[in-house]
Amino acid sequence: MTTPLILDCDTGIDDALAILYGAYHGADFRLCTVTHGNVPVERGTRNTLTLLDAVGLTDVPVHQGAARPFAQELHTAEFVHGDDGLGNSHLPESTRQISGTLAAAEIVAQARLHPGELVLLAIGPMTNIGLALLLEPQLPQLIKRVVVMGGAVGVEGNISPTAEANVWHDPEAAQLVVDAEWDVVFVGLEITLATVLSSEALARIENSTDKRAKFAWKIMAHYLDFHEKTMGVRTCVLHDPLAMALALDPELGGYRLVNAYVELGQGPSRGALVGDLRKTRPAPTDARTKGVIRIVESIDSETFHEKFLEALGA
Repeated sequence: MTTPLILDCDTGIDDALAILYGAYHGADFRLCTVTHGNVPVERGTRNTLTLLDAVGLTDVPVHQGAARPFAQELHTAEFVHGDDGLGNSHLPESTRQISGTLAAAEIVAQARLHPGELVLLAIGPMTNIGLALLLEPQLPQLIKRVVVMGGAVGVEGNISPTAEANVWHDPEAAQLVVDAEWDVVFVGLEITLATVLSSEALARIENSTDKRAKFAWKIMAHYLDFHEKTMGVRTCVLHDPLAMALALDPELGGYRLVNAYVELGQGPSRGALVGDLRKTRPAPTDARTKGVIRIVESIDSETFHEKFLEALGA
């Protein structure tokens, strides 16, 4: 079984690992759209083409999108992902051309062509998705399901004390996604931190002779260095691969519906995704309601890690 997928990304290292996971585990990439985030959008677009070519998906169209957020300056994260966004691996770049249509317009076009069929997976800032919602108010009715890597509900952030990076990079766009009346899962830090790779798993990747593992290991070194400095152990967190896994196989996770909003003020909590976790308030019952999202409460981490290693041939 395959899952028809629109992937919206800002291709850095964990986006690359997510693409590798999806290519092995049944993602039918109908198109990839690229936004600012880990790196400038032009670099992310080239990286996306390079990754798709590396896994043999040379016919998947790639559409460049938003170069900056709605209402704040551009910020990127080369200190995490390397100057080239792929761990300073300096891989030979794809010679393919990007597709001409702008990302948000193509998301709308494909949703109209295939109503109720497509899963939308966003693993970068949500500017392209916000723009698509402004272009087509009926988009929530046209998309089957939405999975977002973003947020830190009830836990500390990774770019500020309260905010996760993908939401923080464009809070206004994230609020549009929260407010849209569709079934949206936010795969946040409250669950992605359960995906830390063990030393045994890293050894399997490092020692594998499979070309997928060798490719992954080359781009992961910089990522491991960064996490070793911040976490005190040589490891990494599989943020985007987990979102990809849940887009393809929702049964890997357990979910909770919550009322939510994004903090849009200019203070230190800007960009925080706030979920109402109070047990004294009635829980929402309809996912397709304005301001209601799903968060991931539990994950079969053992199965996920094994599937991730399988995808790399490790």
